[in-house]
Amino acid sequence: MALVAAQGEAAGAARLQARAEDELRQARIDRDLQRERAVAAEQQARAAKAERERDAEQVRELRERLAAAQAAAGLVLPALADLSGDLGDGARGVALPEADICVARQPDGAVVLHHQGRQIRLGEGEHVAAHGRTLAAALLAVASPRS
Repeated sequence: MALVAAQGEAAGAARLQARAEDELRQARIDRDLQRERAVAAEQQARAAKAERERDAEQVRELRERLAAAQAAAGLVLPALADLSGDLGDGARGVALPEADICVARQPDGAVVLHHQGRQIRLGEGEHVAAHGRTLAAALLAVASPRS
């Protein structure tokens, strides 16, 4: 009887030990998986940082090329000024007081040419940049000396 009880206790202890070993094995698997995920996340973060750095370098290079092209063409873009006092809150643009001309981007995104009290909307939304380039090219073409 004592032998049977001892065997029962031994079997119970063996089951507990097997369960503990299974839990330990699973904990190791989970730890390894977490480690692999952490390594993968770190590699992704490094790759993203490298891509941001490449993009920033490309932007710097493009800005340098633009500045060189502007200098070669004799074109210097003026800095945008806060024109809120003259044109309303949030208006930023370029004023040419000697010509009584002002071009400003309104808070709603529209670009407006102001001249002698008149306002001419040059474009809105996605068309602003294209209309602005077209107007700039037209002004350069008209103002440039003919050869």
